[in-house]
This record gives sequence, structure tokens and C-alpha cells, in this order.
Amino acid sequence: MKYRLLIILSLLCFTAAKPHTFPVKSSSTAVRPTPVYYNDAISLFTREYNSTKIENLLTLTQEIKPIQIGAFRQKSNADKMYFQIAEVLGEDVMVVEEDGYYKVRVTTLDKEKVRDFLEPEEVVTDISLKDQTAVLSDDTLAYTEPAKDSILTGPVIDTLPQSFGSLPVSYTVVDTSTAVQQSTVTKRKFFPLNSESPWLKRINYFGKSFALVNALIITIILSIATMIIMLIVILLNRAKMEREEHLKQYLAETYQGMIIDYLFTDSSPDRFRPVASDTYRRQALIDQMIDVSVNLKGDAEEKLGGLYLYLGLDGDSIRRANDFRWHKKIKGFRELAFMNIKDANHLMYKALNSKNEILRMEAQIALVRLSDDDPFGFLFHLIRPFSLWEQITLHELMIQHDLPVPEFKKWLKASNPTVVMFALRMIREFRQTGAEDDVRETLDHTSPEVRCLAVQVAGDLEMRSTLEPMKKMYKNQDYQTCVEIIKSMAKMPDPSLMGFLKLVLDKEDDVQLQIEATKAIENNGEEGVRTLVKLMKSEYKNYNIIVRHVLDRRIY
Repeated sequence: MKYRLLIILSLLCFTAAKPHTFPVKSSSTAVRPTPVYYNDAISLFTREYNSTKIENLLTLTQEIKPIQIGAFRQKSNADKMYFQIAEVLGEDVMVVEEDGYYKVRVTTLDKEKVRDFLEPEEVVTDISLKDQTAVLSDDTLAYTEPAKDSILTGPVIDTLPQSFGSLPVSYTVVDTSTAVQQSTVTKRKFFPLNSESPWLKRINYFGKSFALVNALIITIILSIATMIIMLIVILLNRAKMEREEHLKQYLAETYQGMIIDYLFTDSSPDRFRPVASDTYRRQALIDQMIDVSVNLKGDAEEKLGGLYLYLGLDGDSIRRANDFRWHKKIKGFRELAFMNIKDANHLMYKALNSKNEILRMEAQIALVRLSDDDPFGFLFHLIRPFSLWEQITLHELMIQHDLPVPEFKKWLKASNPTVVMFALRMIREFRQTGAEDDVRETLDHTSPEVRCLAVQVAGDLEMRSTLEPMKKMYKNQDYQTCVEIIKSMAKMPDPSLMGFLKLVLDKEDDVQLQIEATKAIENNGEEGVRTLVKLMKSEYKNYNIIVRHVLDRRIY
């Protein structure tokens, strides 16, 4: 019996390389390893070779039943013991799952392995074990089944010595009620919710890592903390905005009254000095001055501008115009334009070709307001496309402020095609028929969009000198320009064009072009109608359909 126990303990001592602790939940006793030095207690091994003991040990290595050497609630602990013992016994070790426990068992013992393990030194044992839960029988040499509320504690050694004679291990019986509290010190993990945590003890994750669970818990905690911080910031910012709004409303009412009193009474401008000493209040005062200046003309407007300069508020506007932030630049441009200050015009010309479309538009509006002699002189400085929205805005500015209308024909020579198109639209809008020669030259422009618009303008203003050039350029133009040429000819009826229009009706396959050509023929009066009647009697059915369509007064 002693020899069998000695074999088991020897294998466990050989394979253990680091401490393993297995918790016991019940109050029953369990075997707990206690390291004892060689000179202080009875050692398990001796350095003297004893051939009789070796032979007796080898006799025990016949075919025997499996030896259970450990039972664990967690598979990870069973795997640790399995891999350590497998380094010595190889495939003779197995892990089985029974009754909710993972059990480590030794199936057979190889003679050569035992001889290599014990032959160098004699093994002597004098171990006293009390109240063991694992009882070895004479014929089976196996552990009894552990209780449901406890598990077997495996052997523990601190290091694996080179000589078995000095292996510092002994075994004592301890109470598990204190064993859990005095467990062997192992390496602590940074995050408390690891696989050994009591919070996750009863959760079955099928042997998977708890790293994902820890990551999710950390993510949830961080998300909640972020939401709380954002909520606090939002509430504080909202309260600040409400306070600023109330202050802004109060200052607006106060400063507007002060400005009205100054303009229409003999009050001194020095009363504004305390206001102009604070940055926030200075800006509020500038805003109120701009609002009031919109409805001022003549002496009142000049007096307000003098107050603006007297308080040095123009310096604030120029600093904003020099700011690198586009929205600050826009605010500075507006203030300077309303107060008629031209000290930052060079900055506005520079902003004309900015990538920011809003900044470009504000610079254009400011230059129109600040230029007395030539409000649209900036058009020659435009390099970027002059968008249709910018053109509409500029036209509305001319109407609202009753600006003098220049001769737009001088911009028909501009290098920017969009500026030429704006000039053509303004010529049509203000019916500047004196630009007929320049419009006729524009029909040869390199841009197809410009040519198409020039044809439209010539037709709308009935510039008859353009009919012959349009007739010659027809065959070399794109489809849309061809349609506009026929429409312009219909706006300027000329009997000399009847042959050309009949040719278009006969040669073109596009129905829209045929319809427009038929309309142009009809606009020539009775001669045109007679020509269409003859075409309607033609055997070519398409003529019949198109002419009937054009002559039907219910449609047009």
C-alpha cells in the first residue's frame, strides 16, 4: 500500500512546476501541500540507492485500473494538471468529465519510465496523512469519488530540483474553512473579473476566455461615464447660452435706444465710452449700429459713421476681416460694407477667388456697396466660376439699393466664361440694345454655353444683324444651340430665311427641330401659312403630322 502511494506522490512531485490552488466550498478537510525543507522534516526521498525498493516499485507497474489523481470543477485547472503530468507519462494520462467534475486519471504505468524516474536515488517515505478524502484500496489503487461540495487539492511545489533527494515537499491535513482564506499566492490579474472571480464562477462559458466579457464590461462603464460627462457639458452649455441670450436681448434694447437718442438729439458720444470698453458689449453695439444704418440716409447715416470711427469700432471690423476663419471674415466684410469703410478692400479682392462660395459672395456684395464709381469692377478679377446663385444675388442687390446700371457689354470680352454669361443676362434684363455688335461677336465664343446664351439674347432683343451669322453657324453647333437658333429665327421673321427653314424641316430627323422650323415658317405671315399648306399636301406623312400640329390653334 505504501509503495503504490509512493508512486502516485512521486509522479505528482515530478510534474508540478508552479503552484495550483483549487477552491473547496464545503467545510470538510482536504489535503493541502505544505513545503518542508530537507533538514527540518522527514523527506520523501534519500540519496542512497536501494535496489530492493526499486524492484518492489517495478512489480507494482503491472496492468492496473486507472488512478484518479485530481477532480476539478473548472476545466482549466484540470488541463493545467494534465499537461504537467503528460510531460512524464505521455498518452497514459487522460481527462474525463463525470458528474460535473473534470477528472485527471493515469491509465497505465510504464516500467521504463518508472525505472528512469526512481533508479538514480533511493526513495524513502514516512508520511502521515489523516482524514483523507482520497482512500486507496489494495486492489484498485484509485481515489474515492469526491464530495459534491469539495474537490481534491493537488500537490504543490515551488521549484523542481535537479536531485530528488532534496525535493522540499511534505503533506499535511488542513481544514478547508481556513484553506480558502490561506490559499497559495498566485499572480494577480489586473482586472478583477477574471476566470477565478466569484462573480463569474457559476457561469459556463464552455472553456472560452473571459477577455470578451471584461472588454464588454469596460466598454459599458466607459459609455455610461461618457454619457454622463456629455450630459453635464450640454446642460452647462445650455445654461450659458440662455444667459448670453438674455444679456444680448437686454443690451440690444438698451443700445438701440442710446443710438436713436444720439442721432436725433444733442447727446454726447462720450456716453458710449463705458460701453466700448468691454469686448462683448462692443460687438453688441456694432450689431445695433448696423441694424439702424439699414434705414438711414443722408446726415443721419454720416453721423452714425462718425460715431463708429470715434469709438474705434472700425479697428474691430478690420481685425475680423483679417481673421483666418471664414465666418469671422464674412462678419468683418459686412460691418465694413454697411459702415462704408474701405480700408480692407484689398482683403475682399483676395477673397473673390476663395474656395468658399459663401465667402466669395459676401466679398462681391461688400465690393459692390463700397465702390462708388464702378460697383462691378471686381468682375474682371474673378477667376473661379461665377455661379448662377451669385449672379442672382448680385442682380437683387442692384435692384434693392438702386445702384447705377453700367454698360455690361464691356464684360463680354472677359476671360471668365461665367462672367460673359452674366453680362449677357444683364444686357437682356436691362434691354441694352446698344450692345448688338458685341453680342454678334460673342456668337463665335469658344464656350458652347456662351454661344447658346448669346443666340437666346439676340432673339429676345430682336437683333436682326445676327440672323445671317446664326444661319452660317447652324451646321457646326451642338443640338441645344441649333434649337435656340431656330427659336431665335422664329422671334425675328424674315422671308429670306424660308428656304433655310424648309431645308431644316426636310433634312433633320429630330422632331423638335422640325417643329421649331415649322413654327418659324408660320411666323412669316400669310406667305408662311401658304408654304405650310403645300407641305401638308405632300406625300411625306411626317410633314402632314407636323404641320397639322403647328397649325392647330387649340395647342398654341
